[in-house]
Amino acid sequence: MEVARFWNALKRYTKEKLVVAGTSAGAAVMSANMIYKVEAQGGMLKDQVSATAGLDLLKNVAIDTHFIDRGRIVRMAQTVAQNPGCIGIGLEEDTAILVKDGREIEVIGSGLVTILNGMDISSTNIYEIEEGEPFTIYDLKMHLLGSGKTYTIPTFNADLDKKSK
Repeated sequence: MEVARFWNALKRYTKEKLVVAGTSAGAAVMSANMIYKVEAQGGMLKDQVSATAGLDLLKNVAIDTHFIDRGRIVRMAQTVAQNPGCIGIGLEEDTAILVKDGREIEVIGSGLVTILNGMDISSTNIYEIEEGEPFTIYDLKMHLLGSGKTYTIPTFNADLDKKSK
């Protein structure tokens, strides 16, 4: 019963002003999809990236941390290719996002936030190739955002509001 009370209190963020924060794995678990294991070569081969459900506090998003420093763009690209309605958000060291209204993010800190948007992917072979083969993606969008910049997380079924400011 205590778990249910805690979960209900945590979900208040959708109705009230409430700060929910995490670092490293604690930030990654906030999203709907969470990368938890990557085999050798940084995820460039099909099925080297394993993802699971996060807490789903941030809808249609996968968050990864230590993003640029540890070269995690390829593993996020594979995650987005397999879930094209999901936006990949890569957080660098000393950098975070402030989320308002569940979709509006603002970058804070001294590093970059990388956004990978797969909603306009024109072609990928991720479902046609065998396990262990390199995958291909065409028209994957990437945004690099510094401190103070904002981004609206688009929704897959709505009129896509993809404006970066």
